[in-house]
Amino acid sequence: MGAVLAILSSEALSPIEDGEVEDIREKKKVNKPAETAKLPPLTLLPQEVAIKILSNLTATELCLAGCVISPWADMTEDDILWFNLVKSEWKYAKYVQDRILEQSWQSFKKLYLVMDEAQLIFSVNPLKGIEYLQAHRILSQDASDIALYLHTTEKLRKEELCTYLVQHRPDVLEDYVKLEDYSNQAVLPNVLRNFLTKFPAKRCNLGKEQLGLLLIKFSLRYSECNPQAGLSQDIVYNICCSLMLLGYDFTHPLIKNKMSKREFIRNTREVTPGVSNDYLGHMYDNIYLIGPVVS
Repeated sequence: MGAVLAILSSEALSPIEDGEVEDIREKKKVNKPAETAKLPPLTLLPQEVAIKILSNLTATELCLAGCVISPWADMTEDDILWFNLVKSEWKYAKYVQDRILEQSWQSFKKLYLVMDEAQLIFSVNPLKGIEYLQAHRILSQDASDIALYLHTTEKLRKEELCTYLVQHRPDVLEDYVKLEDYSNQAVLPNVLRNFLTKFPAKRCNLGKEQLGLLLIKFSLRYSECNPQAGLSQDIVYNICCSLMLLGYDFTHPLIKNKMSKREFIRNTREVTPGVSNDYLGHMYDNIYLIGPVVS
C-alpha cells in the first residue's frame, strides 16, 4: 500500500507540461450562450425612419411583428405602410389611387384585406370575385375598368382569367387586349405564343369559336401596334390560323407525314396576298424550332 501511495503521490506532484495545462483549461471552459440580439428601439426613432424600416416587411410579416412585439403594434397599422403594400401587390391601385383615397376606408389595412379576399374568391368563382370588388366600390361596372384590374393583377390564375374573359365577358376581353402593347415586335409567332399563354386553351376547354374570338382580338391589336409591317387584320388572322394548324401537324402523333416548308408557304400564300415567301418561311422555321403557339 505504501508503495502504491508513493507512486501516486509522485505522479500527482510531477510537473505538468504546458500542453497539458491548455487541455485542462479547455475542459474547464464553460460554453456561454450567445447573447440575444437586442431589438432595434423603433419606438425611439423618428416615425419616418421607423416606417421606412417596416416597409421592408411583407403583409404577413407586418401582422406578425405587430402581434409579437407590442410596442410596434401602432406602427404596423400605419396607413402609409399598408397603402404601399396595396400598390405593390395590385398595380391597379396606382391607376385608381384618387378614387380609392376618396372613399372613407377604416384603414388601408382593411383595403388590403378586401383586395386579398377578392383575389381568393376570384380563384374559385371569377364572377363572384369581381362582384366582391364592385360591392366594396373598388371596381366600377365599366368594362375598361375591369379589364385594367385583370391586366395588371399578375397573381390571378390563368384558367379563371380565361374563363371570365372568353366565356362570360367578351366585352371586357376587347378592352383587355387593347392594353397589350405589341409595338416593334416583328416576330409574329413569338407574340402570338406569349398572348396565348394567358389563355390556356386545353385547360379552359376552349372551343373553336372561342379560340377564333381570341385570334380576332389579337390580330386587330397586332395590326394596330405594327402599322410598319403592312399586315392587315385579316392577313394577321390568317397567318395565325396557319401557324396553329402547323403546330398541330407537328405535334399530333397520328400525323406521320409532317407538313414541309414548301407546303406551308403554298397553303398560306393563298390567304395572305402580298406576303413574301421569305416571311412565311421564317414563320415555319419558328414553329419548327420553338414549338406550337398553343399551349
